[in-house]
Amino acid sequence: MELVDVGLLLAGFVLVFFGAALSVYAAALLGFLIGAGGGYVLAPQLFGALGTGGVVGLAVAVVVGGALGAALAYVALSVATAIPSFVVGAYIGLYVITPIFTEGGLVRYLVMIVAGVVGAFVGFTLTKFALMFVTAFVGAAFASGSIAAADLTAVRDGFSPDPILFDPLATTPVAGVELPAFGALFVLGLLTQIGLFRLGWVTRLAAVVPGIGRVLGNGE
Repeated sequence: MELVDVGLLLAGFVLVFFGAALSVYAAALLGFLIGAGGGYVLAPQLFGALGTGGVVGLAVAVVVGGALGAALAYVALSVATAIPSFVVGAYIGLYVITPIFTEGGLVRYLVMIVAGVVGAFVGFTLTKFALMFVTAFVGAAFASGSIAAADLTAVRDGFSPDPILFDPLATTPVAGVELPAFGALFVLGLLTQIGLFRLGWVTRLAAVVPGIGRVLGNGE
């Protein structure tokens, strides 16, 4: 799993610092990660029901899930952005907004759903802004180690999302010092991505790389 962790770490840094600038390519990477993760988690249930499985079945589920996720994200950028925007919005509603005024109960989940719907709306209508936010958020989760390969394995084995649910405001021990690794990477990535647009680097990139221009002008 060490190779997988390295891959997730690198993908995380790419999303953190170059997410929206890469437009459909970042959306495709997001789609691949989500699809591959879903295939990895669901493989035992799917292939177990069919009487097949093993390493080959797991690999097929990961590759097919990742390919489908990437393809759908590439074809429908705004719709594809709305889906992770809903997830990120719901996550923020559950772990950041609700603790301010409630400790649990039905209200907590109501706020989660409302925050998710707001996130999806922003993702669908303001693609560029949402893509910056979502890629910085998801990328920071992988780059900071808040979500690792072992967590995905725990989700698969327990068939529960709990292992990948982390506190965005939590600190991470780095060289014996508690640092808000996720928060720092998220903010740094967001500022970096905004700077890439403000300084005109994305416009120059769009002139030579097909597909980059699909996000320009959206969310101005």
